[in-house]
Amino acid sequence: MSKLPEANYKIVVVGSSGVGKTSIVQRLVDGIYSEEKQSTVGVEFKTFTITTDSEVAKFSIWDTAGQERFRSVSKAYFRGAAGGILTFALDNQQSFQELDGWLNDLQSLATPNAVILLIGNKLDCNEGRQITTQEAMDYAQRHGLEYLETSAKDGTNVNEAFVRLAKTLHENVKSGKLVGAFQPPTAPHIATADKKADSGCNC
Repeated sequence: MSKLPEANYKIVVVGSSGVGKTSIVQRLVDGIYSEEKQSTVGVEFKTFTITTDSEVAKFSIWDTAGQERFRSVSKAYFRGAAGGILTFALDNQQSFQELDGWLNDLQSLATPNAVILLIGNKLDCNEGRQITTQEAMDYAQRHGLEYLETSAKDGTNVNEAFVRLAKTLHENVKSGKLVGAFQPPTAPHIATADKKADSGCNC
């Protein structure tokens, strides 16, 4: 297949509150990890460029709120997404059980045939782990998703997750499964709220 010109893709990072979505994005874009935790209010927006096999993907990454009271706001930003990072925390069983709701929202609102990657975050929290690799892989297989385990705290597989996403997006565009490249929309107002409670470790 011929190489694509530079492509812009809208990516949404979704999942329950406290799973480390913002930390994943910060690790990818800024190369940092902060122990200070804040809950996202609505959405936060960052851009990141990845080059794979001499093909350039410019991501507009929308980090969405996981709290139930902001869910309707978050869902509004799923529209037009070419890809999604569906996130749960390996030390939080509830976040794993809530994946179906987030996946259904993504599949119904994002671009048809959007590429969705399942991420089990907080890989470094070994002692508190509640979901096995096999359980997560079984879920991914049932829903036709790729699966990867990450740690925003130490950086394990964070870049690899977005490289995989970029490669699959490029492949699907070239094959005609995913139509077009997507221009990044206007960035929203960025707002955060102090996080009052957090379950599991901060990673």
